[in-house]
Amino acid sequence: MDFYILGDMGSGEIHQYLVSSAIEKHIKENNNENTFICGLGDNIYEKGCKSINDKQFISKFEHPYENISDKIKFYMCIGNHDYGTYCGKGNAQHQINYGRRSEKQDKKWIMPSNYYTYKKKQNDISIEFFVLDTNLDNLTKEESIKQLTEISKLIKKSKANWKIVYGHHTWRSIAGHGNAEDKLEHFLNELYHLSPFDLYMCGHDHNKQLINMKIGTDILPLIVCGTGGKVYDDPIDINFLDEKSDMKFYSNNLGYGYIKATKDKLIVTFLDENNNVEYIHEIKKKSKLNYKKMAKRRYRSKSRSRSKSHTKSHSKKVKARRGKRVKSSKKSMRRSASKSRSRSRSRSRSRSRRR
Repeated sequence: MDFYILGDMGSGEIHQYLVSSAIEKHIKENNNENTFICGLGDNIYEKGCKSINDKQFISKFEHPYENISDKIKFYMCIGNHDYGTYCGKGNAQHQINYGRRSEKQDKKWIMPSNYYTYKKKQNDISIEFFVLDTNLDNLTKEESIKQLTEISKLIKKSKANWKIVYGHHTWRSIAGHGNAEDKLEHFLNELYHLSPFDLYMCGHDHNKQLINMKIGTDILPLIVCGTGGKVYDDPIDINFLDEKSDMKFYSNNLGYGYIKATKDKLIVTFLDENNNVEYIHEIKKKSKLNYKKMAKRRYRSKSRSRSKSHTKSHSKKVKARRGKRVKSSKKSMRRSASKSRSRSRSRSRSRSRRR
């Protein structure tokens, strides 16, 4: 099974057409009629579309990719430019509506919701993709929690050979946008610890990168591929990466990614707009044993935290009981003392009367 990755493409400029022509040529040369494309966001620059009938859907998607058959689907995710605003719902819903209509008409653009999953199977190889809405500032806290919970459950439930997560924003990057902001950092870390996956892909920065990031005791490959429609013009800063991240490759050229999957490895190839191969990288499948170990570690950590909380609550109850006992014993001692004093007084009075 093979597929393509393409991000930050919706400019409508010559650069988008160049990359589109390169992908078309690669598909034909490799006879990849059953392939598909993972769209990594920023589908329509600069502020998304204002309605389902916005002409930008034609000028910045349909025309640039009219050379690619409608049988080859683009599974899109939402980028920050697709919202068109830094907070609130903005214009994103129009792309979702366009995706639903496109799917019904058996056309290219697929986007049933702001986050969703889809499966691909060829012979004995299966891949499940988990598409995120990483624009967390545009979501309410409740919406973010709902997305995390639902996607995590689906990843755990999946029986696919490969579990691939993608969204628009970078998790680690040496380019202009840099690493994930705190909210997204927490979200992605939580998602991985709850439900491990094999690969995270994104756009956002307009270059290509492959980074191996250490997360816990695991190595998680990260791909940045935002070179589908705009030339990169931001500085590079390798210091964005900490000691847990290992940069394997980066390129500022236009182009795309091509991934070939077998049962035990993903072969990632980065190409420029002239179809020159820039870099090839193999991602080996984690063994099921590793997943079991991770599950055990999570279970142990949870059970430890539960036992600690139970111990704390138990000790508090014991202290409270002891405190009550001490208070009650003190009260009883005071009562007995006051009774003995009253008795001694009454005795002394009776003696004085006799005298």
